[in-house]
Amino acid sequence: DGTVRSDAELVTRYRDLALQPEIEMAIDEIVNEMISYDSNEQLVELNTDALPAGYSAKFKERLREEFKEILRLMDFNDNGYEILRRWYIDGRIYYHVIIDEKNPRDGIKELRYIDPRKIRKVKEILRTMKGQLPVTKVRDEYYVYSERGYVSRGPQTDMTW
Repeated sequence: DGTVRSDAELVTRYRDLALQPEIEMAIDEIVNEMISYDSNEQLVELNTDALPAGYSAKFKERLREEFKEILRLMDFNDNGYEILRRWYIDGRIYYHVIIDEKNPRDGIKELRYIDPRKIRKVKEILRTMKGQLPVTKVRDEYYVYSERGYVSRGPQTDMTW
């Protein structure tokens, strides 16, 4: 209806809708179809078959190992249903990746969930003129986090430099 002015408002609206009994049942049904628990198998696997031929078997195996580590850090076998449900309702999901800055080769130490209402993507756009034609170039893209969240003040995803 045009009243939503920001991603944070949109996520809040989706969450409010998900509280309606009929919608909650439909969401549960959809998520149940997306994921099925079997104590003997992994919930998800990484399929590397579609990677271009240039990737070695060793690389593909390392990729699968790292994927398993991410699943372990997320405790996906125990929390998979809630993670998928949250993603389905919010339409997005963010995690803060924690690494040891003194020894980054040790890999990811922790993943922390971030409420999508408290983070926003920023694109720094450089606008110039080339003769009579305007030229737009993305200078940088990053995410900004605020513990208080973001209130709507119109479009906030583009910064012009």
